[in-house]
Amino acid sequence: MNIVASLVIFKHKYENIKPVLFSLLAEESISKVVIVDNGAYCSWLHTFSHKKAEIIIRRTNRGYGAGHNTVFARYAHAAKFILVCNPDINFNAGEIDKLYRFCLYHEVGFSTPKVIYPDGTLQHCCKLLPSPFQLFIRRFLSCLADLVNRDYELHRADYSRPFFAPSVSGCFMLISRQVLKDIQGFDPRFFLYLEDVDLSRRVCETTHSVCYCPDAVVVHESQRRSYANIRFMCYHIVSAIRYFNKWGWFFDKGRKQLNHRCLSKLPRT
Repeated sequence: MNIVASLVIFKHKYENIKPVLFSLLAEESISKVVIVDNGAYCSWLHTFSHKKAEIIIRRTNRGYGAGHNTVFARYAHAAKFILVCNPDINFNAGEIDKLYRFCLYHEVGFSTPKVIYPDGTLQHCCKLLPSPFQLFIRRFLSCLADLVNRDYELHRADYSRPFFAPSVSGCFMLISRQVLKDIQGFDPRFFLYLEDVDLSRRVCETTHSVCYCPDAVVVHESQRRSYANIRFMCYHIVSAIRYFNKWGWFFDKGRKQLNHRCLSKLPRT
Protein backbone atom coordinates (compact mmCIF):
# COMPACT_ATOMS: atom_id res chain seq x y z
CA MET A 1 0.00 0.00 0.00
CA ASN A 2 1.14 3.54 -0.74
CA ILE A 3 -0.68 5.64 1.87
CA VAL A 4 -3.02 4.63 4.66
CA ALA A 5 -4.99 7.66 5.88
CA SER A 6 -5.84 7.79 9.59
CA LEU A 7 -8.95 9.78 10.53
CA VAL A 8 -9.78 9.97 14.26
CA ILE A 9 -13.27 11.21 15.10
CA PHE A 10 -15.22 11.90 18.30
CA LYS A 11 -18.97 12.50 18.29
CA HIS A 12 -18.76 13.77 14.70
CA LYS A 13 -21.86 13.74 12.53
CA TYR A 14 -21.67 12.29 9.03
CA GLU A 15 -22.40 15.62 7.35
CA ASN A 16 -19.39 17.15 9.16
CA ILE A 17 -17.06 14.31 8.12
CA LYS A 18 -18.25 13.95 4.54
CA PRO A 19 -15.94 16.59 2.95
CA VAL A 20 -12.71 15.16 4.36
CA LEU A 21 -13.83 11.57 3.98
CA PHE A 22 -14.56 11.79 0.29
CA SER A 23 -11.49 13.93 -0.35
CA LEU A 24 -9.38 11.13 1.11
CA LEU A 25 -11.23 8.33 -0.65
CA ALA A 26 -10.81 10.02 -4.05
CA GLU A 27 -7.00 10.19 -3.94
CA GLU A 28 -5.19 7.61 -6.08
CA SER A 29 -2.17 7.47 -3.77
CA ILE A 30 -4.34 6.62 -0.74
CA SER A 31 -4.87 2.87 -0.58
CA LYS A 32 -7.03 2.81 2.55
CA VAL A 33 -8.84 5.24 4.84
CA VAL A 34 -9.10 4.06 8.44
CA ILE A 35 -11.78 5.79 10.51
CA VAL A 36 -11.17 5.55 14.25
CA ASP A 37 -14.27 6.20 16.34
CA ASN A 38 -12.87 7.35 19.69
CA GLY A 39 -15.50 6.41 22.27
CA ALA A 40 -17.96 4.62 19.95
CA TYR A 41 -20.29 7.61 19.62
CA CYS A 42 -20.73 7.73 15.82
CA SER A 43 -23.67 5.44 15.11
CA TRP A 44 -23.70 6.42 11.41
CA LEU A 45 -20.59 4.27 10.95
CA HIS A 46 -22.78 1.16 11.34
CA THR A 47 -24.24 1.76 7.89
CA PHE A 48 -21.27 3.43 6.19
CA SER A 49 -19.39 1.33 3.66
CA HIS A 50 -16.71 1.94 1.03
CA LYS A 51 -14.22 -0.44 -0.56
CA LYS A 52 -11.28 1.73 0.58
CA ALA A 53 -12.62 2.41 4.10
CA GLU A 54 -12.03 0.51 7.33
CA ILE A 55 -13.64 1.31 10.67
CA ILE A 56 -12.07 0.85 14.10
CA ILE A 57 -14.30 1.32 17.14
CA ARG A 58 -12.52 2.29 20.36
CA ARG A 59 -14.94 1.98 23.26
CA THR A 60 -12.81 4.30 25.40
CA ASN A 61 -11.50 7.64 24.22
CA ARG A 62 -7.85 7.75 25.28
CA GLY A 63 -6.95 10.77 23.21
CA TYR A 64 -6.19 11.99 19.71
CA GLY A 65 -2.70 10.53 19.51
CA ALA A 66 -3.77 7.20 20.97
CA GLY A 67 -6.44 6.92 18.31
CA HIS A 68 -3.88 7.36 15.53
CA ASN A 69 -1.53 4.93 17.28
CA THR A 70 -4.15 2.24 16.70
CA VAL A 71 -3.76 2.75 12.96
CA PHE A 72 0.04 2.90 13.23
CA ALA A 73 0.11 -0.44 15.03
CA ARG A 74 -2.04 -2.07 12.38
CA TYR A 75 -0.60 -0.60 9.17
CA ALA A 76 2.83 0.99 9.74
CA HIS A 77 4.54 -2.19 8.57
CA ALA A 78 2.39 -2.53 5.45
CA ALA A 79 2.08 1.01 4.07
CA LYS A 80 4.83 3.24 2.71
CA PHE A 81 3.27 6.21 4.50
CA ILE A 82 0.62 6.92 7.11
CA LEU A 83 -1.36 10.14 6.70
CA VAL A 84 -2.56 11.77 9.93
CA CYS A 85 -5.58 13.90 9.07
CA ASN A 86 -7.99 16.04 11.10
CA PRO A 87 -11.76 15.76 10.53
CA ASP A 88 -11.94 19.49 9.69
CA ILE A 89 -9.72 19.19 6.60
CA ASN A 90 -10.73 19.23 2.93
CA PHE A 91 -8.82 19.55 -0.32
CA ASN A 92 -9.11 19.33 -4.08
CA ALA A 93 -8.46 16.11 -5.96
CA GLY A 94 -4.80 15.36 -6.51
CA GLU A 95 -3.34 17.35 -3.60
CA ILE A 96 -2.24 14.30 -1.61
CA ASP A 97 -0.87 12.73 -4.75
CA LYS A 98 1.38 15.82 -5.07
CA LEU A 99 2.53 15.49 -1.45
CA TYR A 100 3.23 11.79 -1.94
CA ARG A 101 5.30 12.39 -5.08
CA PHE A 102 7.22 15.17 -3.32
CA CYS A 103 8.18 12.85 -0.46
CA LEU A 104 9.21 10.04 -2.78
CA TYR A 105 11.28 12.27 -5.08
CA HIS A 106 13.08 14.11 -2.26
CA GLU A 107 13.26 11.06 0.06
CA VAL A 108 11.36 12.90 2.80
CA GLY A 109 10.18 10.87 5.79
CA PHE A 110 7.99 13.47 7.48
CA SER A 111 6.10 16.26 5.72
CA THR A 112 3.14 18.59 5.78
CA PRO A 113 1.59 20.57 2.88
CA LYS A 114 0.63 24.22 2.67
CA VAL A 115 -2.38 24.66 4.96
CA ILE A 116 -4.85 27.49 4.39
CA TYR A 117 -8.02 28.77 6.05
CA PRO A 118 -11.35 28.55 4.16
CA ASP A 119 -10.92 32.18 3.08
CA GLY A 120 -7.63 31.31 1.38
CA THR A 121 -5.24 32.94 3.85
CA LEU A 122 -2.18 31.04 5.00
CA GLN A 123 -2.36 29.04 8.22
CA HIS A 124 1.08 28.95 9.84
CA CYS A 125 1.34 25.25 10.62
CA CYS A 126 5.14 25.13 10.51
CA LYS A 127 6.61 26.45 13.74
CA LEU A 128 9.62 26.57 16.01
CA LEU A 129 9.65 24.46 19.14
CA PRO A 130 7.86 26.48 21.83
CA SER A 131 9.18 27.92 25.05
CA PRO A 132 6.92 28.25 28.13
CA PHE A 133 7.00 32.03 27.66
CA GLN A 134 5.71 31.80 24.08
CA LEU A 135 2.83 29.48 24.93
CA PHE A 136 1.83 31.61 27.92
CA ILE A 137 1.77 34.81 25.85
CA ARG A 138 -0.18 33.17 23.02
CA ARG A 139 -2.80 31.77 25.37
CA PHE A 140 -3.28 34.46 28.00
CA LEU A 141 -1.88 37.75 26.63
CA SER A 142 -3.44 38.04 23.20
CA CYS A 143 -2.43 41.71 22.93
CA LEU A 144 1.22 40.59 22.68
CA ALA A 145 0.62 37.42 20.69
CA ASP A 146 1.40 38.99 17.31
CA LEU A 147 4.91 39.88 18.46
CA VAL A 148 5.54 36.31 19.65
CA ASN A 149 3.95 34.67 16.61
CA ARG A 150 6.10 36.61 14.15
CA ASP A 151 9.08 34.43 15.05
CA TYR A 152 7.40 31.38 16.56
CA GLU A 153 5.11 30.80 13.57
CA LEU A 154 7.81 31.62 11.01
CA HIS A 155 5.87 34.51 9.45
CA ARG A 156 8.93 35.56 7.46
CA ALA A 157 9.30 32.16 5.77
CA ASP A 158 8.81 31.83 2.02
CA TYR A 159 6.00 29.28 1.84
CA SER A 160 6.45 28.90 -1.90
CA ARG A 161 9.67 26.95 -1.21
CA PRO A 162 10.35 23.78 0.81
CA PHE A 163 12.04 24.15 4.19
CA PHE A 164 12.77 22.40 7.49
CA ALA A 165 10.65 23.17 10.56
CA PRO A 166 11.03 21.40 13.92
CA SER A 167 7.29 21.45 14.66
CA VAL A 168 4.37 20.92 12.30
CA SER A 169 0.66 20.85 13.01
CA GLY A 170 -0.96 17.50 13.67
CA CYS A 171 -3.89 18.51 11.50
CA PHE A 172 -2.10 17.01 8.50
CA MET A 173 1.10 14.93 8.62
CA LEU A 174 2.53 12.42 6.16
CA ILE A 175 4.82 9.98 7.98
CA SER A 176 6.91 7.25 6.39
CA ARG A 177 7.11 3.64 7.50
CA GLN A 178 10.76 4.08 8.45
CA VAL A 179 10.00 7.09 10.66
CA LEU A 180 7.22 5.27 12.50
CA LYS A 181 9.52 2.32 13.09
CA ASP A 182 11.94 4.63 14.88
CA ILE A 183 9.60 6.89 16.87
CA GLN A 184 6.75 4.44 17.65
CA GLY A 185 3.95 6.96 17.08
CA PHE A 186 2.42 9.54 19.39
CA ASP A 187 3.23 9.70 23.09
CA PRO A 188 -0.07 8.54 24.69
CA ARG A 189 0.54 10.74 27.74
CA PHE A 190 -0.75 13.68 25.67
CA PHE A 191 -4.52 13.37 25.56
CA LEU A 192 -5.04 16.44 23.38
CA TYR A 193 -2.70 19.27 22.31
CA LEU A 194 1.09 19.28 21.92
CA GLU A 195 1.16 15.61 20.91
CA ASP A 196 2.06 16.89 17.43
CA VAL A 197 4.88 19.08 18.77
CA ASP A 198 6.28 16.17 20.73
CA LEU A 199 6.09 13.81 17.74
CA SER A 200 7.62 16.38 15.36
CA ARG A 201 10.50 16.93 17.74
CA ARG A 202 11.23 13.23 18.09
CA VAL A 203 11.29 12.86 14.30
CA CYS A 204 13.66 15.83 13.98
CA GLU A 205 16.07 14.22 16.41
CA THR A 206 16.44 11.22 14.09
CA THR A 207 18.33 11.13 10.79
CA HIS A 208 15.12 11.19 8.72
CA SER A 209 14.44 14.09 6.37
CA VAL A 210 11.77 16.55 7.56
CA CYS A 211 10.47 19.03 5.01
CA TYR A 212 7.48 21.28 4.35
CA CYS A 213 5.96 20.66 0.91
CA PRO A 214 4.76 23.79 -0.98
CA ASP A 215 3.37 21.75 -3.90
CA ALA A 216 0.21 20.54 -2.12
CA VAL A 217 -2.54 22.61 -0.47
CA VAL A 218 -5.23 21.61 2.03
CA VAL A 219 -7.95 23.66 3.74
CA HIS A 220 -8.22 23.53 7.54
CA GLU A 221 -11.20 24.93 9.43
CA SER A 222 -9.24 25.45 12.63
CA GLN A 223 -11.58 25.53 15.62
CA ARG A 224 -9.18 26.69 18.39
CA ARG A 225 -11.51 25.20 20.99
CA SER A 226 -9.12 25.79 23.88
CA TYR A 227 -9.76 29.53 23.41
CA ALA A 228 -13.52 29.16 23.78
CA ASN A 229 -14.09 26.15 26.04
CA ILE A 230 -12.77 25.83 29.60
CA ARG A 231 -12.48 22.03 29.35
CA PHE A 232 -10.29 22.22 26.26
CA MET A 233 -8.24 24.99 27.85
CA CYS A 234 -7.52 22.60 30.73
CA TYR A 235 -6.45 19.90 28.25
CA HIS A 236 -4.09 22.44 26.70
CA ILE A 237 -2.57 23.47 30.03
CA VAL A 238 -2.09 19.89 31.21
CA SER A 239 -0.44 18.94 27.92
CA ALA A 240 1.88 21.96 28.10
CA ILE A 241 2.98 20.97 31.61
CA ARG A 242 3.64 17.41 30.46
CA TYR A 243 5.55 18.62 27.41
CA PHE A 244 7.90 20.88 29.38
CA ASN A 245 8.32 18.30 32.14
CA LYS A 246 9.46 15.89 29.43
CA TRP A 247 11.75 18.17 27.42
CA GLY A 248 12.74 20.93 29.83
CA TRP A 249 11.24 24.24 30.85
CA PHE A 250 13.84 26.99 30.61
CA PHE A 251 17.01 25.01 29.91
CA ASP A 252 16.38 23.00 26.77
CA LYS A 253 19.49 22.57 24.64
CA GLY A 254 17.67 20.44 22.07
CA ARG A 255 15.03 23.12 21.48
CA LYS A 256 17.72 25.73 20.92
CA GLN A 257 19.61 23.53 18.44
CA LEU A 258 16.57 22.52 16.36
CA ASN A 259 15.23 26.07 16.23
CA HIS A 260 18.64 27.36 15.14
CA ARG A 261 18.81 24.67 12.46
CA CYS A 262 15.46 25.89 11.12
CA LEU A 263 16.18 29.62 11.22
CA SER A 264 19.70 29.35 9.79
CA LYS A 265 18.42 27.74 6.57
CA LEU A 266 14.92 29.22 6.36
CA PRO A 267 14.01 30.70 2.95
CA ARG A 268 12.62 34.16 3.63
CA THR A 269 10.26 36.47 1.79
